[in-house]
Amino acid sequence: MFDFITEYWIEAVFGLVIAAITAGYRSLKKEMKIRTDEQNAMKTAVTAMLRQSIYDAYNKWSERGYCPIYAMEVCTKVYEQYHALGGNNVGTELYERLKELPTQPADENDDNTGGK
Repeated sequence: MFDFITEYWIEAVFGLVIAAITAGYRSLKKEMKIRTDEQNAMKTAVTAMLRQSIYDAYNKWSERGYCPIYAMEVCTKVYEQYHALGGNNVGTELYERLKELPTQPADENDDNTGGK
């Protein structure tokens, strides 16, 4: 029996090493899948929050009829991150509409009649 072990010890050690590597690989693969799923969930959540921010900005400023430069700068930064995360065209459409708004409110007293 001892002769058999000494004769085939390399194969036995190699088999144990391969088994350990396989077990480690499976464990690592499982952990990577969990982390990928978590990252996808985080990406989806962040995208949803950024989209909501675009909706809120659009609703606020379209009701007022204008969008100040500072608000447009903030919305642009939000939109860039939203787009980088793969946001859909709904956010893009609202962002484009927001860009079309004037940057200052219309003066209600300025009706081009010279104040008459």
